[in-house]
Amino acid sequence: MTTVELSNEQAQPEPADSPSGWWQKIDERLESLGEYLNPILVKETRQSLKSRQFAITFGLVLITSWIWSVMAIYLRYPGILYSPDGPFLLVGYLDILLFPLVVIIPFSAFRSLASEREDGTFELLSISTLSPRQIITGKLISSIVQMLVYLSALAPCIGFTYLLRGIDIITIVYVISVAVLTSVLLSGFGLVLACITRQRHWQSALSIIVILLFIFSFGSGMSASYSLVYMEANWRMYDESSFWIATFAILTIYASFLHLIIDVASAQITFESENRSAGIRKALLIQHFLIIGWLGYVAIQIPEEAAFLFAITTILCLYWFIAGSYINGEAAVLSPRVKRTIPVFLFDRLWRNWLIPGPDRGYIFVLTGLFSGTATAYSLAWYNTFNGMNISEATHVMIYSLGIMAYTTFYLSAGRLLLRTMNLLFRADIFISALTHFLLLMAAIMVPLGFQVLYNRTMDSSFNHWTNPFWFFVKSMDDGNFVESPDVIMFLFFLSMLAGSLFLINIVLGAAELVPRREKAPRNFVEILPEDEPELDPLRPS
Repeated sequence: MTTVELSNEQAQPEPADSPSGWWQKIDERLESLGEYLNPILVKETRQSLKSRQFAITFGLVLITSWIWSVMAIYLRYPGILYSPDGPFLLVGYLDILLFPLVVIIPFSAFRSLASEREDGTFELLSISTLSPRQIITGKLISSIVQMLVYLSALAPCIGFTYLLRGIDIITIVYVISVAVLTSVLLSGFGLVLACITRQRHWQSALSIIVILLFIFSFGSGMSASYSLVYMEANWRMYDESSFWIATFAILTIYASFLHLIIDVASAQITFESENRSAGIRKALLIQHFLIIGWLGYVAIQIPEEAAFLFAITTILCLYWFIAGSYINGEAAVLSPRVKRTIPVFLFDRLWRNWLIPGPDRGYIFVLTGLFSGTATAYSLAWYNTFNGMNISEATHVMIYSLGIMAYTTFYLSAGRLLLRTMNLLFRADIFISALTHFLLLMAAIMVPLGFQVLYNRTMDSSFNHWTNPFWFFVKSMDDGNFVESPDVIMFLFFLSMLAGSLFLINIVLGAAELVPRREKAPRNFVEILPEDEPELDPLRPS
């Protein structure tokens, strides 16, 4: 065999189904994944793991866990030799783990983004090829890496509690997973709070509020770990399918909240010329369907119980009021970049109109979710009458749903009209909008209380707090015949008419902005869209 033939055999590629070929594909995928995550993840992970704060906290965790191990064995000796003391030690280790997970790591995520916005280094990230979502998820994954480091330090101690009996593996994995997921959610919430303001004095005040919030969460976590691990064991129904269905429902709602938090944080660091509302509204809609789906599933499974139907309308009205109080304060002016993304065809434009930012479109979007939730409660109440629900209870649900929806529609519509008036004088942003709706609701609660105190009257039928939706909720839950009384029916009729009138006024005043027109790009203007960017890569194979 000549040297040329040998070199040709060596140059032949390996078969695609060979082990080395599969490993090469996996290595390429991992390398591309690393290139996707590394720009922000490696930077944040190196800064956090090499910082003095991490070294001190990690050392304190190790020392505290060793002290607790010696102290717990000393306190329980000699009973620890034969009694099941695993839950007692596990509570201590969970409390030690909760401090870095609930306080240190979320506050570090908050300061990581806040300090970059204060010092002006965030502009370097904003002009890079990283999208806002990549920046937020990179910082969030960096927090998860820190959680794994702390968890690995306490893993031998937590495993030691299983050997002491009294605790099972499923409970250990369950409570640790809850602690980690809570830490991830608080870290994302810290990133959202870090984007509120750039001014140093406001950031200093906000830092105090954030650390107090996380400390309060740590105290609540200690109380929960003690009661769920050491005191109560009735919730550990691992052999029942309902327990795992409830766990899956909680996980889906948790995932939707985490998705919403990431979208909100990404929107706050996105340029104002971009569409910052589409992702948030999609996340809100996902949560809307999850609330209807899970509560509706339980209502169908237990048709004779009306509490879940009340929960659907109550939770959705509160949810959409909070969301609408922010959406009503969005900027009404659309950037040319957003206008160029509006669909050409009218039907497509109407169908995707709720994704376009703007207070009038957001107002319609919120009320659509509110009306659909009420219609779902009506449909389920009517359906359950064929499966065991009393007709009077179904009627109670329908009248209550109408009333609580009318309250929510009225205050959202009144708040939207107030913001229209404010925008004639100054720019009312989302924070002013939220404050306006909050003050409007507080006035509806406090004014009747003021008259009650002024005239020394009690809260009875002779002095009803008709403007207070919480009073209506409490009275409806306490007295099943309350919503069916003629006075309440008459009041709800006038309230519905007033809410509908305010809704029509808002529709007329915002009709010109409801369906915006598509704007054409200038003749010599070339816009590079995200899907076109790979074509500019000189290394991309043709």
